[in-house]
Amino acid sequence: MFVANYMKHNPYTVGENALLATASQLMHMHQILHLPVVDNGRRLVGILSDRDVRSAVGFDRTLPDRLTVAETMTVDPVTIQADDTIEQAIEILTTNRFGALPVMRAGQLAGIITTKDVLRAFHEVLGLTEDGRRIEVALPDGRVDLASVFQALQDGGHEVISAVVSRTRRDGGEPSLYLRVATDQRKSIEQCLRKAMAILLAPEQP
Repeated sequence: MFVANYMKHNPYTVGENALLATASQLMHMHQILHLPVVDNGRRLVGILSDRDVRSAVGFDRTLPDRLTVAETMTVDPVTIQADDTIEQAIEILTTNRFGALPVMRAGQLAGIITTKDVLRAFHEVLGLTEDGRRIEVALPDGRVDLASVFQALQDGGHEVISAVVSRTRRDGGEPSLYLRVATDQRKSIEQCLRKAMAILLAPEQP
């Protein structure tokens, strides 16, 4: 799961000397919330967000006609490399509460990755593009239980759409394995796991 596989390539950009009104129109036209800002040499110098635009407007709706992008943008934005992982992108986005990160490759702007792109990555990894149901299995003995679960699935000839291990449940319980399985195989797989003495859990309440 690398940033390059989920980023938007060749994103729309805006010049630092452009009017804020022009940038705002571009964002509205293409329904985007973030614009990388480049100088005359096409070097990344900032990023402009929809929030920046709204903050600049305030109560005086004429301000965007006078302001330039350079006066409103975030200067020297935090970036990420195209060959970095999605996990690294998540860490930066969540720690800093960013909505997007410019993506660099060999010192040049290569794309932009947003929180929506990150969610799309995990949507695919979790197998949510396929119809299925979730089964939760407790792992009080960690790796031993995990190995026995997958051995039972293999012996039973069952396949899973996705599998994710969580170190702890929200309720503070033991590590758990979250399996996503085909809907028509759920009962069969549950029976297989119970025969293997796996501890099946009821889904947590939100």
